[in-house]
Parts: sequence; C-alpha cells; structure tokens
Amino acid sequence: MTLPTTEARKGARVTDRLQDRWLGLSSLAVILAAIAASRVLALFLSPSELGFDEAQYVLWSQHFDFGYFTKPPLIAWVIGLETKVCGSGAACVRSIVPLVNSATAFVLALVAARLYGPRTGFWTGLFFVIMPGIAVSSFLITTDPFLLFFWSIGLLAILLQLERPGLKPALLFGVAAGLGLNAKYAMIYLPALVALAGAMMPELRSRLFRRESLLALAVMLLLIAPNLVWNALNGFATFEHTANDNIGWSLSRLNAKKGFEFFGAQFGIAGPVIFGAMLNALFLKARTETPRTDVLLVILSWPILFAITIQGFLAQANVNWGATAYPAGVIVATALVIRHRWRFFFWTNLVVCGLASLVILLGTAFYNPGEAPGAGKQLRQLAGWQTTAESLQDLAARTGARRIVVEGRALTAGIAYALRDSDLEVLAHLPQGEAPSDQFELGQPWNGEDERQGTLLLGFSAKDIERLGATQIATIVAPIYAAEKDGTMPVYGFAGP
Repeated sequence: MTLPTTEARKGARVTDRLQDRWLGLSSLAVILAAIAASRVLALFLSPSELGFDEAQYVLWSQHFDFGYFTKPPLIAWVIGLETKVCGSGAACVRSIVPLVNSATAFVLALVAARLYGPRTGFWTGLFFVIMPGIAVSSFLITTDPFLLFFWSIGLLAILLQLERPGLKPALLFGVAAGLGLNAKYAMIYLPALVALAGAMMPELRSRLFRRESLLALAVMLLLIAPNLVWNALNGFATFEHTANDNIGWSLSRLNAKKGFEFFGAQFGIAGPVIFGAMLNALFLKARTETPRTDVLLVILSWPILFAITIQGFLAQANVNWGATAYPAGVIVATALVIRHRWRFFFWTNLVVCGLASLVILLGTAFYNPGEAPGAGKQLRQLAGWQTTAESLQDLAARTGARRIVVEGRALTAGIAYALRDSDLEVLAHLPQGEAPSDQFELGQPWNGEDERQGTLLLGFSAKDIERLGATQIATIVAPIYAAEKDGTMPVYGFAGP
C-alpha cells in the first residue's frame, strides 16, 4: 500500500481552482481564522452564563493538581492559564474553544491533503468546522475540543509514520496520545484502532509495528503517569467514576432505545450528508481512487461508533461520546462527497451545515437561554446563576450566615462558581458514612454533623431536611434549571446555637 500524495493526486479534479496545495491551505487558514474570530466575538456578546459542568472546571482550575474526580487535568490547566490572562467570566473561559476547533480543522485538512489531494484537504477543513456538533461545542468549554485536537495530531503522526517510518512520527504520536489522555481517557481508542488497522491490513504492519511504536507508547504512558499516580492516591476516583457512572453496565440499566437514539443523533452531530457518506463507505463500500486509504480511515472511525452504540444499549451513551470517530470519518466522507457525480450532496452539506452554524452563532450571540421554553430546559442551565447568587448573598447578610451547603454536584458547581468572589463558603452535602461521588464532596464536604450555626441549605429534598432537623427560613429568586416553575427555591437553616 502506498499512501504518499502522488497516488491520491491522480484522481483529484484538475479543473478545481484549489488544486494548488499552498493556495488551498492558505485560503483555508484565513477562512478558519475568520470563523474562529466570529465565534469568539459571539461569546463576548452572549448573555449566556457558564453551565454547571463548565463552572466545575473553572473551580478545579483554582487548585492545580494532576487529576480531578471526574476528568483528567488538562481542561483545568488550560482554564487556569486563560483566567490569568483574561479573567474568569464566561466569555473568557470559553474563548479558547473556537481557536482549538479551527486548529483541529486545519490539521485534518493537512492530513486529507496528503491522502487525497489539496481539494479534499480544503473541504475537509471547512466541512469539519461547520459540522453542527463542532459549531455547538465552539461555544462551550468541554474536554472534547482538546481531545479532538490531539486526536487529529495523532492521525497526522500515523500518516507520517506510514509515509516514512521513523523516530519523529513515533514521538509525535506519543506526545499527542499522552496529552490527549490528559484531556479525556477516550484518547486510548486511537492506539487501539492503530493496532486494529495493523491487524486487518497486512501491508501496513511493517510500518506500524516497529521498535519506534514501543517508544510512542512509552511517551504516552510517561505523560499520563502523573494522573495515574493521582488516581492511585485518591482511590482511583476518576477511573471509578468512568466505570460506574459513565459505563455502568448492569442488567437493570439495559435499554432497548438508547443505542438507537445515540446512533440517530449522529446525523445531527456530523450533518446528514457527512454521516450518510460515512455509512456509505462502511455498508455500501463506496470508495475513492485510493480504496485502501478509505479502508484505513473507516477502521479509524467506525469501531468507535459501534462501541458507543452498544454502550447505549447496555446503559447510556451521551451523543458526544462518539466524537473521536469524526476526525478520520470526516476525511473519508469529504473525499467521497466531492467526488460524487451528483453535486447535490456537496451543496446540501455546505448549505445545511453552514446555515446551522450561522444560526448557532447568532443564537449564542443574542439569545438569552433563560428565556428558553419548556422544551429547551437544557438551555436554562446556562442562565440565572448570578441572580441566584445575589439572592443568597442578600439572605446571608440578613441572617448572618457564613456558609451555604448545597445538595448535588450540578447545583454545587453552579452556585460555587457564581459565589466565587464572595466571602460565603460553599460546601457540598456528603452524608456521614457515604463515599464522595464528585470533586466537591471530596474536597469540601459537609456531613450534617459539622458546623450548623450560620449555615444555609439549598437544593435539599424534604426527606433530607427532616433528617437534618432543619426548617425553611426563606424563598429566594432563583431563575435556574433546578428552580420551581415560578423561578424560586426554598432555603433552609437551623434554629438555635
């Protein structure tokens, strides 16, 4: 199998204006930079506040460590650097994501250009950055953009290794995989898929299975080692969370429809044309002029979607869990779409995904998520936190309270972030005898036997309030997702000393 560019270029259409690689990638870089700048501008115009997951990462970033309860440390490190430069507001915290997504698109364009020619490279980068899932992710701070960036660097390293095996591509792969693991453990799929590709494609084995490959794995393990040590010192908290809360296989969680829901949602994540082309490559064996290259990219993408679909049937599967299928998937899909004799698919993808990206950008810039109707309850996670925090501060000033104890990770994260500049201490409720289930319960617990005087309780069930012997002392304005329909929440306290 020959993967350098000469073979791939033979099939590219010479009439296309973007045949010159330098011009195509240079033009793409300008377009990607403009898209990133417009998305950053939308963030600074947006009335949106941080959601509770995002707030959680910001709070982690205030305490440097090699691990945190539910995620590896990279996202907290990045936010920590951001906040020193720009501040801890929502726009500042999120502003790096559009830049990372555009950078990922450019790396994928480099890979696609080497495999299929400059025209495919140009459209791969553009199609990736306007995918609906990427458009949405550009306005939230999550682990996925960083994971996808290092995954794409890993794909580039694989290609370089196939073209000219040696020490440099092996080191590049090891660094990309190690940093990717520090972003999200799903990075481990990539070396596993490389091994699968070598097993299924004999012509690649001599280039993939070499002494340098062991060095790449050693570098990867070296970079993730501090996080492994942190886990060992903290009861393997992140691994246990991943196994129990994310994977969580059990007969009681079998679900006949979650897998189908996950799979169907991928049409929305990637866009119907790109995902349809990926399906075409797998099931109908659609191929370009370099079919073995197509097969390699299918191997580096589809097993992930199959695995997560099965996970959906066995327990649950969030729609973004298949994100790592798309760096390789979008390359082969784009190659097929731009070569198809019907230009309808090309223009449909460009128009549909382009318009979707524009709507998402404008919605981010100007729509207040606090006004979302009942069907948009998820959006209300991005609003109301500051108003709720101000209500709590007013109540604490009137009652002399010094601390607030909150029930549940999501509510604790949102309240603690909103009160980050106040003198109020925010603690997480951890009943005596129970093991911590999140970072707040691990680092700042309150068990019911701790200091009660000057303590306010928020988000507790009636059963817990009765058990603790607390009483309701106020109802505050709290226009957040967890509030009553009238936008209020009860706050409880303790009588006497």
